[in-house]
Amino acid sequence: MPSAADRAGVLIVGAGPTGLLLAAELVRRGVRARIVERESVRSPASRALAVSSRTLMLLDDLDLAAEAVRRGHPLRQVEVHDVSGRPDAGGGRPGGSGPGGSGRSAGRGAGRSGGTVVRLPIGRVPSPFPFTLSLPQPQTEDLLRAHAARLGVRIDTGVECAAVRQEGDHVVAQLRHADGSTRTVHTDWLVGCDGAHSQVRRAAGIATHGFDLPETFALGDVVTDWARERAHGQVTFSPAGVVAAFPMPGPRHWRFIADLPDLPGIDDLPGAHSDDHADHSDDHADHSDHSDGQADDRADDRADHSDDRADPDVAAELQRLLDARLTDPPRLTETLWTTTFRVHQRRAESFRRGRVMLAGDAAHSHSPVGGQGMNTGLQDAYALGWRLALVATGRADATLLDTYAAEREPVADRLLAGTARATRVITAQHPVARRARGLALRLVAASPPLGRRAAAALSQLGLGYPHGPLTDLDPHRIGRRRGVPGPGALAPDVALAPDVALAAPDGPTLRQATRTPWFSLLLFAGSDDAAARRLHDDAALIHARFGDLVTARIVATAPTVRDTRDDPSGGEHSGGDHSGGAHSGGARSGGAHSGDDGTVLDPAGRARARYGAAIGEAVLVRPDGYLAYRSTTDPVGRLERYLRTHGITPAPAGVAAPASTTAAGRTS
Repeated sequence: MPSAADRAGVLIVGAGPTGLLLAAELVRRGVRARIVERESVRSPASRALAVSSRTLMLLDDLDLAAEAVRRGHPLRQVEVHDVSGRPDAGGGRPGGSGPGGSGRSAGRGAGRSGGTVVRLPIGRVPSPFPFTLSLPQPQTEDLLRAHAARLGVRIDTGVECAAVRQEGDHVVAQLRHADGSTRTVHTDWLVGCDGAHSQVRRAAGIATHGFDLPETFALGDVVTDWARERAHGQVTFSPAGVVAAFPMPGPRHWRFIADLPDLPGIDDLPGAHSDDHADHSDDHADHSDHSDGQADDRADDRADHSDDRADPDVAAELQRLLDARLTDPPRLTETLWTTTFRVHQRRAESFRRGRVMLAGDAAHSHSPVGGQGMNTGLQDAYALGWRLALVATGRADATLLDTYAAEREPVADRLLAGTARATRVITAQHPVARRARGLALRLVAASPPLGRRAAAALSQLGLGYPHGPLTDLDPHRIGRRRGVPGPGALAPDVALAPDVALAAPDGPTLRQATRTPWFSLLLFAGSDDAAARRLHDDAALIHARFGDLVTARIVATAPTVRDTRDDPSGGEHSGGDHSGGAHSGGARSGGAHSGDDGTVLDPAGRARARYGAAIGEAVLVRPDGYLAYRSTTDPVGRLERYLRTHGITPAPAGVAAPASTTAAGRTS
């Protein structure tokens, strides 16, 4: 008989950012989860660097964003330079010194003149975090690992998943330990978060499809006294190729990425056949993966390139490329980490097969252009966590998990197509293509609407599910005015205090005031006290009928004046903080901007205006922050129909949720 410590309702393979977040999301909702990780020692390589605005909002829900920002380096703008000059593919001499010595001599920046400079603002987003945060992946992992540990998540290192077999109501996984011993684990659900070369994906028989990009890139995290502005990312196009540079935490730390010229011998550089690029965030192992299916995956496991060190040959090549392409090439005084990579655009044919699911790089891998990899994996975990928790605790039918794949697979398809297109655009060298690229960049920089659209895509705040299976469109509200969020859109955040901007570091926001691990129902009363009283009655019924599954909040300009003589709850039914306790992960409640009766105080009416809400309108926000529906009639009945339509069974207040048959796996 296995011990309780060996049991897990959900077995997660991979302790990268995706696996850590998924485990924490499950445990804070009452599901036992266990992580196994093949590597005994975590890679020191910085790998993924960009943390998007959407990811920072996610981390803020877990009380981790403030520490992430403290450790990181915010970037609010990208400067794009287009220089002219001779296309010197080879770059200067080794070490960057020309015939006349070091510095900007004949071999360093010679033969090129400064060209167009276009500044692309990436902070034009409606978020408390209007920037991209430069933060090396180990720092992000540290935050998530500490968060998971506080919740009691068990992580076993030096353990890999060697085989998987599904048997109706559970999964049988064979785990292999570092000493060669094996153990068979029976678990109700298995999630592969084990990177682009996922053993779970292979063992489950889930093939991949995709294509390769021809370009090869060199990457280096370095220390340099480069004089460029450190508040901005830097991209330089030259006839010899492209250079991208991003400031890192630390006074002189930068990341440089450059495409490598197609020259004889370039493939002999260390790691040149590996796709372990900077944004394969969950992949702690290093294997080349050129797979179109399971058999090819196994065949390509023979290629094993370590990229956890600084290779002097790659560093020297990177210095030559910078000397050849920049008008002010820096001297790389210290190299922290280098790698070369080719990009393999891959997507698993399905993110779910029975009781096995995939998330993060195990489900999709792609070009690092735009820094979307780790951020997309974290959004996978956030999207899967609440669904799997509902199923694992017996509150929802397993078909709810199909909606995870139905929503996230199209996101991956768009991501692969978009990053491939962007990679081709930035590496294009034909004169016509270069002119078209420059014109497009100038248009984006000059047009605020285009700039906002580009920033929304980069920040992932523009992502939504308007046609997703959990989105209920109201045919009577199709004509909603432009700028008002419809079902499927990310729920907008709004500063509640009249004199505080959304981006203020301590400004109370609607999102902070309505946090809950499950569904949040916003009931808009505005300044109509009679409507507020009716909505409080609806909130009481919702709490009685749906328990903690749905937290109803009245959004009003002032606390509601109520007669509670006939209300045994004293008006507390809508005001209790249902996000607290062990399952909240430390999420804050609304604090000073919640009334004593639970009303979310919106004194200037900002929230109602941003949502374009009518008096009495109900807006259901999913646990992952997206709008499920909007309704102006029968809030209680509408809510019940939505939940039951999607196989979700609420537990009334005071009644325990259905006993979970998946709360503990079986081990033999």
